[in-house]
Amino acid sequence: MTTTPPDPAEPANEPRRTAPFAERSQLGRCALSTAASSQTPPSARTTEDVPARAAAAALTFTEATAIDTISRYCVAGTIDATTCEAFGAHLDDIVTARHPFLLDLTAVAFVSVGGLTLLEALARTAAQREIRWALAAEYSLHRFLSLLNMDTHVPSFDNADSALTHITNTLAH
Repeated sequence: MTTTPPDPAEPANEPRRTAPFAERSQLGRCALSTAASSQTPPSARTTEDVPARAAAAALTFTEATAIDTISRYCVAGTIDATTCEAFGAHLDDIVTARHPFLLDLTAVAFVSVGGLTLLEALARTAAQREIRWALAAEYSLHRFLSLLNMDTHVPSFDNADSALTHITNTLAH
């Protein structure tokens, strides 16, 4: 008579690792370290403010005045898992200012699903706070926004001039 071996012991239910975006602020950014709180202006942040030093080098942010009271925030690099936290922190800073703005992503080569989620949250927050804004981005990002039906609430344009024209026209009304 043969006996079957007993089933291996079930592994203990260990707590699940939280998802990268489980604890988010209103814009959906990951919780930042104390050194990179939303009270620290973007210009004062250093590479130690993000989880990996390479993340800061992979994404750059610049701010300029486009015209009158409209700010232009230019982002260059890649928005992926390593840079979403920094990107979300900057988006929080942008909407906290409550001024009309242009978010120029024409120099961004790639936007991950996490980055798209942040853009959608940005659109929702800007609408709630009645902040006029527009997004300038390459065709590939417009295509993703269309496929995900995000283009209805994310005012996106092919270039910064068109986006700026949209903002000035909406401010005039």
